[in-house]
Amino acid sequence: MLTAKVCVRYEGDWTAELARYNVFGEFLASTFRNRRYIGIMALETDDFEETVAVIKEYWDAADEVEVLERYERRDTDRESATLFLRGQLTEFTPLQTLLYEGFLPIGPTKLEDGRECFDLLLNDRKELSQATELLSEFGPVSVERISQDFSREVTPSAAEWQELLGSIPSRQRELLTLALERGYFDIPREVTLEELAEEMGITKTTASNHLRKAERSFMEFLVSYVSLAAEDD
Repeated sequence: MLTAKVCVRYEGDWTAELARYNVFGEFLASTFRNRRYIGIMALETDDFEETVAVIKEYWDAADEVEVLERYERRDTDRESATLFLRGQLTEFTPLQTLLYEGFLPIGPTKLEDGRECFDLLLNDRKELSQATELLSEFGPVSVERISQDFSREVTPSAAEWQELLGSIPSRQRELLTLALERGYFDIPREVTLEELAEEMGITKTTASNHLRKAERSFMEFLVSYVSLAAEDD
């Protein structure tokens, strides 16, 4: 068995047009029924408003493009968002074609530089050639990566990350952000705990408790995955 990352530029499709705004995206969930499409897409973009406008303009049959969440990326001009998409398909998509022909994509379909990228689990290079031939009907195809051995990625799911991040109280998040920005975690430290506490308007003991609780939450979460990764060595 081998895995391969295969990308195709679906010419004339809205996914290809999104390259104008440096969009990186992932189709987190998709379903097809009687030419009806429903999906959830997470994306990062240089221009959110224009990105949504492109989807609506080039996907003529889009019935609904709903913004589920939207926020600015820290320290960049880019924005992130999660979209709910619903529409009518007039022709088979690259993903549908792969599934119909029996190929097995692993993980979400990604959008990179206006291309749709798939991680495929394959028996051999002959199957890889068949997959690239199928996708070439939609546009130029490139094989970005080939791995001879299938390996399970030991990484938390998006839902697990969301549960962890949502469990950190606002004051702990505020203190963690301030500590990182002021160099508290640098070696050597650029700021003392007393200085952080003073800037936050809290006592040193309270600041210490906030940091230790937050650190414990992250460590309890991550150590289990570190152990799993070590088992795969």
